Amino acid sequence: MRSIKEWTTEDYIKNLSIIISSLSIFLATIIFKDAGTVSAVFLFSVIIGVVPYFIFRYLRVREIAAMEYQLPSFLRDLAEENKSGMSFLKSMEACSRRDYGRLSKEIKKMYYQMTWGIPLDKAIKKFSDRVKESNLIRRSMNIILEAYRSGGDMISTMESIASDTSIIKEAEKERKSAMGQHIIIMYLIYFTFIGILIALTKVLTSFSGGFSIGSLQKTKGICEMLTSGMGGAICTFFFGICNLFGLGSGTACYYRAMFLSMALVQGLFSGLVAGQIGEESVFAGIKHSLIMLGIGFAAYLIAVKVWIGV
Repeated sequence: MRSIKEWTTEDYIKNLSIIISSLSIFLATIIFKDAGTVSAVFLFSVIIGVVPYFIFRYLRVREIAAMEYQLPSFLRDLAEENKSGMSFLKSMEACSRRDYGRLSKEIKKMYYQMTWGIPLDKAIKKFSDRVKESNLIRRSMNIILEAYRSGGDMISTMESIASDTSIIKEAEKERKSAMGQHIIIMYLIYFTFIGILIALTKVLTSFSGGFSIGSLQKTKGICEMLTSGMGGAICTFFFGICNLFGLGSGTACYYRAMFLSMALVQGLFSGLVAGQIGEESVFAGIKHSLIMLGIGFAAYLIAVKVWIGV
């Protein structure tokens, strides 16, 4: 178990997420009395609580991608400085003064570590560990380390890695461009899904006697027949969402809450899939998930309260 002094930024974000979730749940138990509303708030509190961590991971993915993009330029410049007869330390000093975007701070760290007497191979290894999320950077640094330890030609090695890395990043750029249309299609599918949910809500609401299914039309609503077990828990949960967002009352409220939940679940996972397709990272899909969740949530609530009527 690490002490607080050993926590990384990621550790702080994780614990912040836990605190936010726990506090939200605690307040919900005090403010709301019925079990359904508390259970609904519980779920939304967990979702809201993990949002800071997912945003942090998304920003980290963006930072790593920016470092990978600048890596070829850095290696080429470092090789050119070495060609001019400078020592590796002097070459690092020259590169540390240049702007490589997000990569600059890591270059400066390596240079400062070397000035403090840390060997080159250890400084590179520490850099590789700090950006362990990037397979591209980690593999590149490992190749450089092997060349250094075996006494190989460091200049040729760095130039070769820079060239190969540039090709890889260009291929990734082309793939992202090609996948862009698929992401647009996913957005269109999601918006169509929201439209269908709103239309279903309108049609079912127009039935006299409210919502009913099959043989339940002449008896009770489905939730009135489920008072215990898993079915009862599900109904309690959806009626809690009804109370939380003011979606009406009765069996109609149950279906409105169910459709709203479907819209949120679909938006969350569609966004994550879009991130995996577009940038090969689930965390990169957080931006798509937040957009879809926001639009889906707002569109359905506005449609129910303004167009359909509670």
